[in-house]
Amino acid sequence: MKHLPYLELYNLLKQHFASAEREINIPELEVKITRNKFHSKGAAVLPGLNSYKCREHNKIFEADNTEHLNYEKEERSILEIHDSDFKCNKEFDYIIIDENTARESKSAIILFHGLNEKKWDKYLPWAYRLLKNTGRPVILFPLAFHMDRAPKEWSIAANMNAAAKERAHTDLLNSHTSFVNAAISSRLEANPQRFFWSGLQSYIDVSFFLHELKQGNIAGFAADTAADIFGYSIGAYFSAILLMAGCGGLLNNSKLFAFCGGPTLDRMYPISKYIMDAKAASAVSGYYLELMNNDFKGNTRLQHYLGAEHPEEGYFKSMLLYHHHKSPREARLREISGRIHAVALRQDDVIPPVEVMNTLQGEMRDIKINVAIEDFPYPYSHVNPFSLAEKHSPETDKAFIKIMDMASEFLR
Repeated sequence: MKHLPYLELYNLLKQHFASAEREINIPELEVKITRNKFHSKGAAVLPGLNSYKCREHNKIFEADNTEHLNYEKEERSILEIHDSDFKCNKEFDYIIIDENTARESKSAIILFHGLNEKKWDKYLPWAYRLLKNTGRPVILFPLAFHMDRAPKEWSIAANMNAAAKERAHTDLLNSHTSFVNAAISSRLEANPQRFFWSGLQSYIDVSFFLHELKQGNIAGFAADTAADIFGYSIGAYFSAILLMAGCGGLLNNSKLFAFCGGPTLDRMYPISKYIMDAKAASAVSGYYLELMNNDFKGNTRLQHYLGAEHPEEGYFKSMLLYHHHKSPREARLREISGRIHAVALRQDDVIPPVEVMNTLQGEMRDIKINVAIEDFPYPYSHVNPFSLAEKHSPETDKAFIKIMDMASEFLR
């Protein structure tokens, strides 16, 4: 493997990835990056429709009021579109980073990103080193309303500044408002159920993708391809639920490397200019606390998907609040403990290391999931664990290699 310092590798991959080509060859790294089309199979669960049908149980549900909430300000019209109407969220690309030779792989690593992210740039070096260390192609699969599955307007300062300023001025106690998090903050505050329904859409999409991998229907992969997972931040949260659920048996032997992630939702602190503002975070946590305390009464569709008839999807509720459904959560984590390895960062104030241990190792620390706590000798954050500052390049390079090599060793 040709070694480039992290910053140099990041810039090189970012420059090549900026190309609009469906296949990007990078001869100096001996890799290729391909964009592959995917049509969502889970969009039918999203808010915005007048009625819904669970085909598995042949049940019809009428939309409740929260699924038709409108915004008051006309200048935020891009946020008023119903979730079910976003074409970019239903037809999108996933990315494969592989050796630039013709081959048919029998195993893959699927990488899931963090909350409120719109660009893959940060993850390209991660995927590259995982590929080179393990010899396994790395698939970057976007979660619903993230990356290219979100409209470009949500990332443009000129469009989102008005929404951010309104959120700051409407509630003087709100904090961490920014054009970066204005869209996700507005949408989740208006309808916190979006967190579950977009997650369910992602779960259905990933389950279908795994099925296609197993059937040999994904170009470059043989039938019965085995997939392991690298999950970061909310991607680790999503991945933990995937592994607990099993995806109909498709992940029964899969491993998860969880980086900066793993706690229940109430033990994460996502208030950040890059993630969501304080008012949105409070709305989401308060909403699910009330729902859990009332056993999801008042919403028959949500109650159905989180009830006994949908045991896989039901693992979501065990990862909402630390003290709710703790026994079944810890029992399931104990069953799959040998297939999870987590790394937390000591100075991470979004996903504190102690909360990773509390959830993954259990209150009594009797779940044998390895949780390593790392620290780096340069300024870093949850959002940017690997510095892009030139003056910290040597230290960043060592930290990057250490984390990715730990992941590779576990997933190899």
